[in-house]
Amino acid sequence: MQNIRYPKIFIRSKTELARHISHKGFPRGVALSLINDTITHFNEYWKDNKKYSNPAKGKYVRNAKGTPLGLLLKKINERILKPYDKILPNFIFGGISGLDHVKAATHLLGKKRRRTLLKTDIKCFFEQINAGRVRDFFVKKCQCTPKPSRLLSDLCCIPLGPKGSGDQVKAIARGFSTSTRLAVWCNLYIFLRLNWLIKRRLNGHDPRLAIYIDDIGITASRVPKDKMEKLCKEVKELLETADSNQRLPLNQEKTKIISYQEGMEHLGLRLEKNSLSIGNTTRAKRDKLKTKLQSGAASMERPQIKKIYRTLKFYERYVESVQQ
Repeated sequence: MQNIRYPKIFIRSKTELARHISHKGFPRGVALSLINDTITHFNEYWKDNKKYSNPAKGKYVRNAKGTPLGLLLKKINERILKPYDKILPNFIFGGISGLDHVKAATHLLGKKRRRTLLKTDIKCFFEQINAGRVRDFFVKKCQCTPKPSRLLSDLCCIPLGPKGSGDQVKAIARGFSTSTRLAVWCNLYIFLRLNWLIKRRLNGHDPRLAIYIDDIGITASRVPKDKMEKLCKEVKELLETADSNQRLPLNQEKTKIISYQEGMEHLGLRLEKNSLSIGNTTRAKRDKLKTKLQSGAASMERPQIKKIYRTLKFYERYVESVQQ
């Protein structure tokens, strides 16, 4: 398994944190004042985004936009985490500069045809990563000292459940700008183990792995379905029975093995022989809007329908343009 390279940040104090996020238009003194203000008023600066939360699944999206906390998290994300995107392995796509779900799906096309897709996703991905793991990432991997590491963890993590729950367990806050990159870095070791397992089990079949936030896609060419089924069990065992502080349970109902004859879809996109196209849901929405426009939609609705239709067409052209 390849060596893991982690960011070497060396933050040893709150003042050094201020220095790391400062720049020409954002002086160190202003940065330090922002940090102190955010520490004092932390709970006032974030709220639950009820529109996008799913309490039934234990998923609460948090919102700190337009607040000092939101600004501080943005600075941490851009000035401390983002510069190290380039050292991440090539199968990581979510939350990384210049990469997206379309490029993740393109990666899965591979070089050989007659591919089979194994897809799954991780349950409550962000909620699985507790504050202790974030703190350990900064201390043990980034070589920061404990105090600023604890501060960074406290800024990026909040109690599980709805705001005010009083839950003693803190985890990465779903919706904060730092969350996706932190989630990747905190799970990098297990993701590399997963990649190693796939390459070993599917050697000779042009195996590909693409991780996009909590979605995992694995493809290979001319591989028997029973071999993919066996791999699926091993993937599940690896992710769910890792170290007790690093378990990533999978969504069993979303775990599927699909052959090229059945029509492979992943991340809302259809994987063709050597190209991508929009998935069935997006295609149906586009066609419905087109029919409304052709049949003479009400004049009040027409501008909005046309706007959405054009957006979908632009997205479709983008998908088709991103090829290997």
